[in-house]
Amino acid sequence: MKHLFIRFYLGVLAVLFLAWYIYGVVLKDRADADRARVVSKAHGGGARLVASALDSAPPEQRAQVLERLRARFDYPVEVIPLDQLPISIRRQIPGPDEVFYSQLENGRESVVAVLSGGSEVVRLGPFPSNRSAIEGSIGGWMRLTAAKLESDSNRETTLAKLQERFDFPVTLITKSDLPKEPRERIESGDDIVFYSPGNDRWFAATPLKDGISVVRFGPFPSFERNEQKATTTTLALVLRPAALAIALLLRPVVRQLRLVENAAKSIAAGDLSARVDERRIGSAKPLAQAFNNMAAQTETLVRTQRELLQAVSHELRTPLSRMRFAIELIATAKDDTERKQRLDSLDAAVEDLDELVEALLRYVRMESAEPLLNKERVSVENALDVLLPKHTVLHPSIDFRVSKQIGQEEKTVFVDRLGFQCVLGNLLSNAGRHAKSKVAIHAEAADGTIVIDVDDDGCGIPEPERERVFEPFVQLDDRTSTNNRGVGLGLALVKRIVAHNGGSVELLTSPLGGCKVRTVWPHDAHFLPC
Repeated sequence: MKHLFIRFYLGVLAVLFLAWYIYGVVLKDRADADRARVVSKAHGGGARLVASALDSAPPEQRAQVLERLRARFDYPVEVIPLDQLPISIRRQIPGPDEVFYSQLENGRESVVAVLSGGSEVVRLGPFPSNRSAIEGSIGGWMRLTAAKLESDSNRETTLAKLQERFDFPVTLITKSDLPKEPRERIESGDDIVFYSPGNDRWFAATPLKDGISVVRFGPFPSFERNEQKATTTTLALVLRPAALAIALLLRPVVRQLRLVENAAKSIAAGDLSARVDERRIGSAKPLAQAFNNMAAQTETLVRTQRELLQAVSHELRTPLSRMRFAIELIATAKDDTERKQRLDSLDAAVEDLDELVEALLRYVRMESAEPLLNKERVSVENALDVLLPKHTVLHPSIDFRVSKQIGQEEKTVFVDRLGFQCVLGNLLSNAGRHAKSKVAIHAEAADGTIVIDVDDDGCGIPEPERERVFEPFVQLDDRTSTNNRGVGLGLALVKRIVAHNGGSVELLTSPLGGCKVRTVWPHDAHFLPC
């Protein structure tokens, strides 16, 4: 039991560690995706401006335009063929006028915009990786935007067109609208200012040549606030007490399972009355109930086998005593006729003994939970044609009548052929022994089953005794029977065979005045009980 607890606990720890690892991987992927989003949105407008400037230039002047653009940026601006990009990146390329994030082999970041021809792209980057160089990384497209506004007299219209290329606001304000720190920097000569007025919002500003107007960009897209290291550390701190709590929760479960284990050991040692105290079982109560039911069935089975063995030893004494007595009398026979009579008596005792042994063997075989059955379709009429002549000879004074309905329409049952014949043989034998003059057999179809009734005109079986006669070696005193050589296993065997074939049996009062034995058999495999 300790090994079970250890394995279970180690499994729980493994699951918790795996959950922690997966959480870290997912968190890192989310952080990478968030960074790609922020970078592509922050530099997307600048990449579109550069692509637009190159697309509007004549092909022979594109190189000169590219050189002038590079002069405005503090990082590389390149035009490269599309097929030089890794295939994993090419698959992500959106439509025209769109920008996507690209990470170079050295881990540096860049953005790419597709040119109008579709065969080339313009790449901005790699960008500076430290915070002090942010102004340098955004300065190129900020200067390019300012130059376009200064070159057009209708600034509002130009600004509206430029706004379409950016994923964040681009506005014209006066220098006095800026906070104190960025305003003082512009007055001191800085042309690119990156600043935050608070609340984790960031802006950038560049002055126009009139000395009054300023182009303000922002607020820029910001990263989601998920610090991976702090989050994973917190998760680890949470999982450790969770693992301890699981261990504490498992302890009572182990104690409950140990109660079941001790009861099983007691039964294995021979104490069949051992049971699990269900009052001391909490969450494992269904297990304790199932175990107690199994133990009760086992105890009943063992007790029944012991009683069966005692009954067998008792029943065997009668034919053996008769045989011994007949053997002793043979020696004292006066003539051949008397000797033949005593030999016939000995033969009858041997036949009784053989019948008892055969019945016992069949009963023991049917006691198995899963007997070997070869089920097939069996005709009721054909089975009766085989059995009735034998019993007519054994009971010449009894009129065996078969209902005319059986022959009108063929009735078949889906059963084990040998078991079915054994049941009918036992029922006909019992009816022939206990009937006064008449036995009637009737079969009819009902709800996917075949119902077979065997009636006799004997004394019948009292209703309080109808369940007990299905127990092995139970025989009722029937003074009207002229041939009461049964051993008390017939009906017990009938009940087992019928049950194993998916049917049922019951005793009723016969219209003839005696006993009616009704057996119900499956007509088809689909009607077998689950």
